[in-house]
Parts: sequence; C-alpha cells; structure tokens
Amino acid sequence: MSQPASMSAAEDLVDPGASEPDSSGQDSSGTRNTEWIAEVVDQFQRPLLAYATGMLADRTAAQDAVQETFLQLCRKRPNDLVDRLAPWLFTVCRSRVIDMQRKRSPDRLDPDAVAVIDPAPRPDAVAQDHEAHEQIAASIETLSPRQREVIQLRMQAGLSYREIADVTGMTVSNVGFHLHQAVKSLRDGLAVT
Repeated sequence: MSQPASMSAAEDLVDPGASEPDSSGQDSSGTRNTEWIAEVVDQFQRPLLAYATGMLADRTAAQDAVQETFLQLCRKRPNDLVDRLAPWLFTVCRSRVIDMQRKRSPDRLDPDAVAVIDPAPRPDAVAQDHEAHEQIAASIETLSPRQREVIQLRMQAGLSYREIADVTGMTVSNVGFHLHQAVKSLRDGLAVT
C-alpha cells in the first residue's frame, strides 16, 4: 500500500540511516517525529509556499526556502515547538527568504507572481481573474516592503497579529498599524482604477 504524498515527503527529510526501533516501537530518530513532520508539512506547505512566493516572486526559489524550512524542522522535536509552531515556521522561512533576497540583484517584483494567492490555482480561475490580479499586484507593488510583508503574512498565511509580530520582530500594535496602512493604501489604489 502506498503512503500519502506528505508522508513520503516527510520521510525524505528524515535521515535514511536511522537506527532500529527500540522496545517502545520508536527508533532513535523518532517514528513519531516522522508522523509529526508529515502532518506539519501537510498543514503548512501551501501557506509557507504562498508566503515565500509572494516575497520572492519566484516559485522555484520559494520552494527552496520552504524545503529548507522543513529541513530545519526535522532537527526539532514536537515538544520544542508547542504553541509556537506557525510563528517558528514562518520566522525560519522569512529568514531564508531574506537571505535569498540579499543574494540576488535588486530587481522588481513580477506583478503576476505577487497577485497569485493560491500557489496552484485552476487555469480557468486565472483567466477570469487576470485583470483583477494585475490591479491588486500593481497596488501591492506600491506598498512599502514592511506593509507588503505583513499583508502577505495576514492574508496569505492567515497568521494572527501576535504571530506576525513574532515572525517580524515588530510589536503587535506596530503590526496592526502597518496592516491598517496597507489596507487603506490598497483600498485607495483600487478605488482609483
């Protein structure tokens, strides 16, 4: 019987040379860890990929950032991240994205890449919404980098203000301020067009 895709993806992240199971049925690398990682990958792969794609405007680079995030997760135990898994994942992903942005030349964002919220949209939906996406992307492009980041963490990743604050290092009230300013700018920009 074949395993679910997320389980096999998680197993690929775990050391293939893991030791034999002990008397409790767990091996030293943690069979339960493998199951936990598979669940985390299944739950967070899409939102992390959407966030990284929005920040990098390059799906391949975003996939690399997300993969490296999950590789770092493999070094953690579930108990290490109790009650802070999402902020930890997005913080690690954000750090990787920032590293990648520093290494490449400062080119402009591709409005089509920024506008895609769902990393795997249906072709008919893309065709119907192309003009709206272009308008939104153009409006997002006018935001400051900080506003763009908090909008993506809130709207694409669905993080709470507290989680965004943990990821970005801002205060919760500062997150609220930047979100308010970003939404106001987007609303004003879209009303004009």
